[in-house]
Amino acid sequence: MAVSKRKSTSITAEKPEKKVKTSKESKAAPASSKKTLFGKVLEEEAQDEDDEDEGELVEEPIRDDDEQNGMDVDAPAGDQSAPQRPKIPTKEANAQKKALRDERRSHKPNSELIYPAKKLWEKLRLKELPKAERQQVMKEMMALITGKVQDIIFKHDMSRIIQSCLKHGNEAQRNVIAGELVGHYLTLAKSMYGRFIVVKILNYCQKYRESIIKEFYGKVRQLIRHKEASTIIEDAYSTYANSAQKAALIQEFYGPEFRLFKSEDKKTLTEILEQNPAKKDNIMKHLMETLTGCMEKGTVGFSIVHRGLLEYFEHADAKGIQEMLDAMKEQAVEILHTKEGAQVAMLCLLHASPKDRKAMLKTMKPFVVKICKEEYGHMVMLRMFDVVDDTVLMSKAILAEIVKEMEDIAKDKYGRRVILYLLAGRSPKYISPQSIELLAKGDAVRANTSKKDAAVRSAELLNYISPALISLIATKTRNLTSEPLACQVVLETMLHATGDKTPALEALLALAAEDPTESTSEAPNVLLTMPTDRLFKTLVQSDYKAPLAEPSLHFAKALLQKISSHIGFYSQQGASAFIVLSLLENPESAEETKKLLLSKAAGSKGSITIQKEMEKLVKDKPENELRAVRLILETLAK
Repeated sequence: MAVSKRKSTSITAEKPEKKVKTSKESKAAPASSKKTLFGKVLEEEAQDEDDEDEGELVEEPIRDDDEQNGMDVDAPAGDQSAPQRPKIPTKEANAQKKALRDERRSHKPNSELIYPAKKLWEKLRLKELPKAERQQVMKEMMALITGKVQDIIFKHDMSRIIQSCLKHGNEAQRNVIAGELVGHYLTLAKSMYGRFIVVKILNYCQKYRESIIKEFYGKVRQLIRHKEASTIIEDAYSTYANSAQKAALIQEFYGPEFRLFKSEDKKTLTEILEQNPAKKDNIMKHLMETLTGCMEKGTVGFSIVHRGLLEYFEHADAKGIQEMLDAMKEQAVEILHTKEGAQVAMLCLLHASPKDRKAMLKTMKPFVVKICKEEYGHMVMLRMFDVVDDTVLMSKAILAEIVKEMEDIAKDKYGRRVILYLLAGRSPKYISPQSIELLAKGDAVRANTSKKDAAVRSAELLNYISPALISLIATKTRNLTSEPLACQVVLETMLHATGDKTPALEALLALAAEDPTESTSEAPNVLLTMPTDRLFKTLVQSDYKAPLAEPSLHFAKALLQKISSHIGFYSQQGASAFIVLSLLENPESAEETKKLLLSKAAGSKGSITIQKEMEKLVKDKPENELRAVRLILETLAK
C-alpha cells in the first residue's frame, strides 16, 4: 500500500545527531535498531535520547562568601549538623543600619544643617500646630539656616523647607531669607525647585519686589521662553509689578537697545513711536521675532505676551498683520482669558480672511460655552457675530454649542450678554460704553473684510437661535424668571425673537395665574417677587411704550384675564401694584382694569370697593411709602 510505503520511508530515516555542550560526548544509537509501531515508539525513544544528550552538569565552584559563612555545599539538604549563619538581634541590626545611614549622610554637603532642618520642618508644616509652638519652631529653624540659605536653596527638599519658612515666618524672618538671596534671583528663576522660592518672596516680601524685578532686566526676552523662568516673569508682570515696571519688562521685546536703556518716561509703544518714528521697522521686527518665539515655546498664554501681541496688531501694516495671523490663528483660543488677549483675538477675527476665520472657529468650537462665560472672552463671541459672513457655519459650529447649554449661559453674568447681543444688539442696557466703543472701532475694517450686510447677518443669526430660546422659556419658565440675569434674556426674547412666541407666552401667563394667597418661600408667586414683577410690568408696557414688542404681544389683555379675580390683592402689594398700574395705563386694558378696581372688593362687608380699600391703606402713611398704590389712586381720580 502506498501508505505503508510512505511510513516505512519515514521510519528508516536516521535522526541527525544533536550537538550539545557536554564534558563527555554521547553517541546516539542507530535509529534502525529500534522497534517501531507506525513510528511512535521510535519518536518517544528519540525524545528520551534528546533528554539524555543534554550533557552532564558542570559542577558549580564554591564561592568565597559560602566558605566565609560556613556553608558546606556538599552537605545534604536535610543534614542539621551543617554550620548555620549566626543571627543578629533585630535591635542591634537596626542600630547598625542607622549607623551606616548616618555615616553615608555625613559625607553629603551641609549634612549638619539639612537633617536637623528636616526634623523641624515636619513640625512646622503641621496645620494644627499652635501658634506659640510654631513661632518657637521658626526661631530654631532660622538659627539653623541663617547665613546658609544660598547653599541649600537648589535642593528639592530644602527648597520646600525654605518655602515653609517664608509661609509661616514673620516679616523680619522672611526679609532675612529674601536678603540673603539678593543677586541670585535670576538663577533661582531658572531652577526647577528654586523658582517656587521666588514666587513666595514676591508674594510675602514686598520690600524686595523691586530688587527681584530689576534682576530680570536685560534677560526678559530670554526668560519668557524658558520653561521654568517664564512663569516667574508672568507672575512678576501680571501680579506684582507697577505700571513703570511693567513698561520696563515689555520694552525688552522691542530690541537690544531697550534691554540696555529703559525709556522710563515712555510707557507704551505708541509713545515711543511718536517720538522716534524712524525706529518702527526695527522695533516691529524684534517684536515679531520675540512673539513667534513665545508661540514656538508654548508661552503664548501669558499676559505679558498678550500685551506684546496687542501692540504689534495696533502698529503693524497689513503684511505684518497677515504674517502674525498665519502664525497664531490656531492659538487664538489660548489667549482669551486676559483683557489684552481677548482684544488680540478680536483683531484676528476682524482682519482675517474667510478661510482664516473658518480655521479659528474650528479651534474655538470645543470651548464655546467656556468662552461665553469668560470675563473678557465673551467679547470675542460678539466680534464673531459681527464679522463672520458664513452664518451657516456660525450656526453649526458656534450657535449649536450655545443652544446645548443655553440655560446656564443665560444665567451667567457674562454669558447672557452673548445671547442678548443676538437679540438686542449693542444695547447700553446690557453692554458697557467701553465695550460698545471697542466694537465700534472695528466697523471701518469690517467694511473691507466682510461682504455681507450687518443687518442681514444679524437677522440670519437671530432666526437660527430664536426657536431654541422660545422653547427654553416654555420649558424652564420658573427657573429663568427666578434669576435676575436670565429675566433679561426672557424679556428680550419676548420682545425681539422671531417666530411663534405662543408657547413662551402661555408659560408666562400660567405662572401669573397661580393663586397669590398660596405663595410660599419655596414656590413664591411670580408677581410678588423681584425681578419677575418688573418683567411682567415691562411686557405689559411693551404694547404701548418703548421698547415695543415686534410684533405686539397683546400681553396686557391676556394677563388681566388671568389675574382679574385677584386684582384687589395685587393692587395693594408693593411690587405687584406697579403691574396693576401698567394695566391701568395700557389702552388695551385700561377700561376693564378701571372697572375691576371700582368694583366691590372680594370678602368685604357692605359695598366697599377696591379703590376704597386702597385709600384706607395709604391713609396716615408717609408719602414715600406705597408709591404705586398712590399712583393708581391718582389715575383713577382723573
